[in-house]
Amino acid sequence: MKPATPRSEWEDIQGFDRAKRSYIRLDCDAWLAAHPVRAEGKRRGKRNQPDSNETLPDEIYNRIESWVRKRALDCKQEVEKYIRDELANLHDLRSLWEEEHPEIALDALVTRNCRDLNSIADKSIGDLDVERAEFEEAARDLKRFREHHRLSHVADYPGNQLAHWLWVPVFMIIETFAGANLLGSVSRGGVIEGWMIAVVLTIVNVLLGLIAGFAWRRTHVRSTFVKLFAYVSSAIFASVALLWNDIAGHVRDVYVLAEKTGALETPDEAFAIAWRTMIERPLPWESLASAGLALVGIFVFALTAFKSYSADDRFPGYGKKHRKAEALRRRYQDDLDDALAELWSARDKANIVIEETKDRYEMDQAGWKAGLDRLKMVLDGYPMNLRQYNKDLAYLLAAYRDANLAARKAPPPPFFDIELTIDPDTIQAPTFDVPSSPEWGDISQKSKAGFQRVEETYSQLLTRYQMLDQVVDDDAERTP
Repeated sequence: MKPATPRSEWEDIQGFDRAKRSYIRLDCDAWLAAHPVRAEGKRRGKRNQPDSNETLPDEIYNRIESWVRKRALDCKQEVEKYIRDELANLHDLRSLWEEEHPEIALDALVTRNCRDLNSIADKSIGDLDVERAEFEEAARDLKRFREHHRLSHVADYPGNQLAHWLWVPVFMIIETFAGANLLGSVSRGGVIEGWMIAVVLTIVNVLLGLIAGFAWRRTHVRSTFVKLFAYVSSAIFASVALLWNDIAGHVRDVYVLAEKTGALETPDEAFAIAWRTMIERPLPWESLASAGLALVGIFVFALTAFKSYSADDRFPGYGKKHRKAEALRRRYQDDLDDALAELWSARDKANIVIEETKDRYEMDQAGWKAGLDRLKMVLDGYPMNLRQYNKDLAYLLAAYRDANLAARKAPPPPFFDIELTIDPDTIQAPTFDVPSSPEWGDISQKSKAGFQRVEETYSQLLTRYQMLDQVVDDDAERTP
């Protein structure tokens, strides 16, 4: 069972809920349960109170009448306040439309967005023109280079330099470890001296390989003198590498021999003795370990020479010019793609702004109609609700009167026959003047025209970008 409302809260009950825009009916039975009206009527009836000669309502009659009338008046005041607020909102909306001129504002918005699209295109196309000029100059330079040297093949060089050179440091480490183990176990200086000599052997092999590979690439030029010089240089560096590794094998032999004689003091002496031994007897080495040390060094030299030779196109300078042209082409293409994405994004943002503006104006129109509909709904329910207060007043008075008459023996007082009612002015619905609606115009059509205008501007600018794209594609086809 729902608990009875405390007396102190009954005075705060409103007859109209502004949030829900609905009327709140009086709960007479709950009010009677919270107030001892019937019990008081019965008690006073037993005492024949009020007196039969009283012509004016007693205090209980007055209390009931006062409470119901106050509830009715509060309800009307709440309705009037709600109407004033709704009318203020409508006036504000009308003023806003008269200040903004939505159709003009929408036209201005579309014009500004189209101007922004053109500004973005002008700036990016200007930058792209500079990049295109750089790319075209590099492409022409590459073409002249190819024609001058009568090159017909596409420049061939590793796409990933890191992957290309990866095995060189790997085998440098292998050679260093192998040399350190093979020399450190027999040298008088022990592990430290072995590591020092192994590092020197590896570095010399790598440097010789780099130079030999670089020189061999020059054998592809058309100049006979340069070719001859390249062949001779490559042969010299290859011979030096072979001699160097031959000496390395003999150095280990010298260390092994020194372990027996104790005649070796420094690494310099070891190399000097190994040099003399190599001149007298180039091959074979005294042990398989010494031969392995020499062969590992030769392999590292050969690997480094091959990597150095194939690190760029076999014709000197061709790869560099090709990479420059390709880098400028990729930069130009990437920036062109970014510019197209920026233009596309700006187009979408412009359409979103137009759509949001259209939606806001359409919401204003819908809000105006909804506001009038709410006012009409509230006023349509006003008369029936306020007339109900008279019925509620009669019901509460009858409850007191019936309890009194049922218990009394004397004739009833005359005022029991008086019919009390709510003030007619309170029952009368509030009146107000509905403001005239703004000149709405055809916002939907204006928005549609705006979308079309933005799309036309975007299409025109896209054509300019496509022309740039065609230029770079044509140049790319001509650039091997």
